[in-house]
Amino acid sequence: MKHRLFMSLGIVLGVMSGLSLAGQARAAGLSCDALKNASFKNTRIETAEEVHPDPAWEFPKSIFDGLAKTDPTGTLDVKGTPFCRVVAVIETEIKFELWLPDNWNGKYQQVGNGAYTGDINYPTMGGALAKGYATASTDVGHDSMGNAFSTEWMVGHKQRVIDFGYRAHHVVSEIAKQMVAAYYGKKPAQSYFVGCSSGGWQALTEIQKYPDDFDGVVAGAPAHNFVRMNIRSASVAQMSLRDPAGDLSRAQTKMVADAALKKCDPQDGVTDGLMSAPLQCDFDPKELECKPGEASSDSCLTAPQVQRVKALYGPLKSEGGLDLYPGPTISAALNPGFPAKADAPAVTGPLANALKAFGYDKKLTLATFDADRDIPQMEKLMNPVMSSVNPDVSKFKAHGGKVVAWQGWGDPAISPYNTLHYYGTVHKKIGGNMDDFYRIFFVPGMGHCGAGATGPDKFDAVAALENWVEKGKAPTRIESFQYKAGQVARSRPLCMYPEVPKYTGSGSIDEAKNFKCVKP
Repeated sequence: MKHRLFMSLGIVLGVMSGLSLAGQARAAGLSCDALKNASFKNTRIETAEEVHPDPAWEFPKSIFDGLAKTDPTGTLDVKGTPFCRVVAVIETEIKFELWLPDNWNGKYQQVGNGAYTGDINYPTMGGALAKGYATASTDVGHDSMGNAFSTEWMVGHKQRVIDFGYRAHHVVSEIAKQMVAAYYGKKPAQSYFVGCSSGGWQALTEIQKYPDDFDGVVAGAPAHNFVRMNIRSASVAQMSLRDPAGDLSRAQTKMVADAALKKCDPQDGVTDGLMSAPLQCDFDPKELECKPGEASSDSCLTAPQVQRVKALYGPLKSEGGLDLYPGPTISAALNPGFPAKADAPAVTGPLANALKAFGYDKKLTLATFDADRDIPQMEKLMNPVMSSVNPDVSKFKAHGGKVVAWQGWGDPAISPYNTLHYYGTVHKKIGGNMDDFYRIFFVPGMGHCGAGATGPDKFDAVAALENWVEKGKAPTRIESFQYKAGQVARSRPLCMYPEVPKYTGSGSIDEAKNFKCVKP
């Protein structure tokens, strides 16, 4: 289903009041038509056209069409504006689009991708455009052919892996900002990067490798620990090989999550189906252990299953003490997994294809995989390209760069523990007060990048970043909202980590003003 950009009366009036300013800016630069024939290094401009929604303009079809249901910032609910649409290719394969609005706010916003997507993120561009941003999105150098999780495009294409892993967003930021300056006759006053999942990973890549590209980034649920994240399944499967009696059914994983929620939901002062402080939840899965003589069922766990649950939630180490990719918090249901076979390949999917592109051809099965031996070998090859785990972001901090990170506490895919681990390594590396430039906000009841949210999940992290960068107003809490039938049904504060929301004891539990952020 295609999405549309609409012109509302308010935006029409705003555009009219800003026409003289926008017109003056373009008078000093190039027209949209002239931009098509302008020259930019290693760049071929395929299209430069003026788009005038009257009253609507349909986005081209892309993998990101489904964002209407999952994007927590609500970017698909905003209205459109007339703009110059530029479609271009850098070198041979890095395609991108740049949208230049008539009512430009003087700033630039580049939006990230999701999964392993090679496609243009039109919906999030639409949200940025409606706020007056010049905005760009890239396919990061490959075509996903309609499947966001396919990585066959990596095989035999080392340069594509490099472009996806870290390079494409950087070169796009350089060329797109040059185009912005050419069109408006001046450089953007501020530049921001906004993304979730792989987009959050890309945000961290930028501040680590190219600290001068952006003044601030929004890094949602960053999938940046590529090797360890993708090899976790092998470590979990090895648990099943060693002790299949610990395997869990889907009904049992739900039972555990439900029991944990029931016990720890009231910790924030209200019982409303949200666990606000899962790191402080004192639930012990042993509470669900079957009574002597009772068989495993959907209502109890055997002793081996209790141990499996304990192993799968939170931090996990190898036999040699290596930090493996952690599990989710207790506020998320575990994946039940499947019976493991010793001869099954340990390295599959994205990691296998990326390693193959860089000449790694070691055949590992679940029986032969050794985390302490094999993970360091894989990381030596892949971390410079596909993992953004370097804690030294001192150059980004030095020029005043800011990070607003966020994630759902109930994310089953990208572990909040991983997000906190990276935050901790940055603090250890560069010292000082992390609050000066890097703040994290966790969302109770939310899964991955907005999926499966059971509470307030619509919030504006970009506005929080803007106020911090441009006005020096560092965010301590961000208001989030839950909508029903188009109306706000509930609001809550997202508190700056490590604080958590706590009900004050009076007033409606559906209003954020009646909650304070406190240290747990």
